[in-house]
Amino acid sequence: MYINREREMKDNLKVKEAWNISKKYSKILMNHEDNNKHLSMCFAIHSQFLNELKDKKIPSTPTKNYIQCWNTLLHTLLRNDKISVQRSSIKLLHQTNIQKSYVLERQFN
Repeated sequence: MYINREREMKDNLKVKEAWNISKKYSKILMNHEDNNKHLSMCFAIHSQFLNELKDKKIPSTPTKNYIQCWNTLLHTLLRNDKISVQRSSIKLLHQTNIQKSYVLERQFN
């Protein structure tokens, strides 16, 4: 019984860490929000995000919500030429990261 609980706690801590890492990288994008080179920057930041997840042995499968949020951002950037839509999608990613990090932080404290 305790083994399953311990494993579940470890998994939850990894999810919490993944959202915090995602927040860190979306904050970098927000700091460069006025820069109109969203496409090249987002793909580079996304690959850094995935590398950090891999280094910390955090799952990065497409079914994970933190991965789906980034994939949605990248698809939006590729399919939309409007700068306002691109900026809004970056803001939405960052807002989602902040909210998820906050909720998980409160859950574990």
